[in-house]
Amino acid sequence: MSKKFRRIPLFIGAILLIVFAKPHPTGIIVGLFLIFLGEGVRIWAAGHLQKNEVLTVSGPYSYVKNPLYIGSILITAGFCILADNVYLLAAAMFMFCFHYIPYKKRVEGDRLKRIFGTQYEDYDEKVPEYLPRWTPYSREKVPWRFKNFIENSEEGILLMIIAGIILILSRPFWGSVF
Repeated sequence: MSKKFRRIPLFIGAILLIVFAKPHPTGIIVGLFLIFLGEGVRIWAAGHLQKNEVLTVSGPYSYVKNPLYIGSILITAGFCILADNVYLLAAAMFMFCFHYIPYKKRVEGDRLKRIFGTQYEDYDEKVPEYLPRWTPYSREKVPWRFKNFIENSEEGILLMIIAGIILILSRPFWGSVF
């Protein structure tokens, strides 16, 4: 299935989340906290990631292999809590854990092993997928770069997050949609 078609369930989920959103004060606070925490992790990771150029082992990648996915999980959970929709939260986590993670691990692992060889194999062995290490894998000091942030298209994700928050928080003012 092409990348374009794999995104269709995401767009359907986002539309359902917005249409059926019923934000309430506690959910707004918890949801926004998770969304901002998740996007903070993604921004940190995107500013370090240099896809296919070097094996990125700095920033959050020094502690965990998949910080972008961790950020995405937090953002997804935050939006579902913000919209007060436990059903989409359960569906999203199920799809992420049982479809997306295994698929990406296979594809990305093979690609990184092909490009970086034993360097990646050592990193893969010593750095956990989702629960961060206590100590950094590498003491290499590589600065966060705005150029990497842009090259990794994180500004688009940030704009979608802002739009999603506005749409969900404004949902009670739309009147009855269904």
